[in-house]
Amino acid sequence: MTAAEPDWLDLRRPVDDAARQKSLHLIDHAVARLSAEAESDEKRLLAIDIGAGTGNSALWFDAALRARLPDWELNWILLDSDQASLDYAAAALPHARPICAPIAGLPTLSSELLAASEFHGSRLLLTCSALLDVLTETDLTAVVRSLDDHDGLGLFLLSIVDGWELDPDHPSDAVIDAAFTAHQHRDGRLGHHAPERLMDLARRHGLTAVEGPSPWRLAAPADRTFLNRFLSERLDAAVDERPGLSAVAEDWWTQRQKQLGSGLSVRVDHLDVLIDAVGRACEREAPTVRAITTPTGTETT
Repeated sequence: MTAAEPDWLDLRRPVDDAARQKSLHLIDHAVARLSAEAESDEKRLLAIDIGAGTGNSALWFDAALRARLPDWELNWILLDSDQASLDYAAAALPHARPICAPIAGLPTLSSELLAASEFHGSRLLLTCSALLDVLTETDLTAVVRSLDDHDGLGLFLLSIVDGWELDPDHPSDAVIDAAFTAHQHRDGRLGHHAPERLMDLARRHGLTAVEGPSPWRLAAPADRTFLNRFLSERLDAAVDERPGLSAVAEDWWTQRQKQLGSGLSVRVDHLDVLIDAVGRACEREAPTVRAITTPTGTETT
């Protein structure tokens, strides 16, 4: 997993926060599940934000959850494989514990944390924002296993999906998007297939998966600074994947820069996913009842 630049994560924070307003129904779903299952003396939640970045994701989740679970004890773990990113996240959320480790180790880590005395009796919640596309099959398997092992809940927001819409359009929009999409699948990363793959893995384990859209809706010149960075980075990734697009990319960028001042709207679709494993332990422990067939001609009393 490649760490994103901190200034980019901070630049996108207000855009992400606006899109996350579409995610609140999934937060409410998770809160309802936690509240229904909790005993009065067991209102403790261990939340692990994976790929924590600069902490913006955990900050949003923390505010949304505390507003809905005011009588719960909420403890945060910030998980990232990049120590520099964790340093930013720890400063943003000083009451959280930062842990530098790969996502593939999440099943062991979550078991160790939940077994610790300070988190005894806690329910498990995994969270992330704008992360799934850079994960691998191994990473997603680790996420699902962690939830399944501990009857947990997972809230995975702002996962990029295929395509974008730009108005006005340009003849090269599709080819640039295709090159960017290919770039996102480098090194075994799942790219825009990740949300669907996560839900498929969860359902194969008998878990519940719920989804919902959370698009970015951007317009220049109001969002000019953000769009300039977003479009230029997408274009750089596309050309990195297909160097032969350089001339096409130059013409495309010239036109888009003009439109950043005169008017350009962009829609980027995302998918939010809730994975619900609450109650799985009871299902696994339920005894299997076998029907007894009485042999023909034999009476029972």
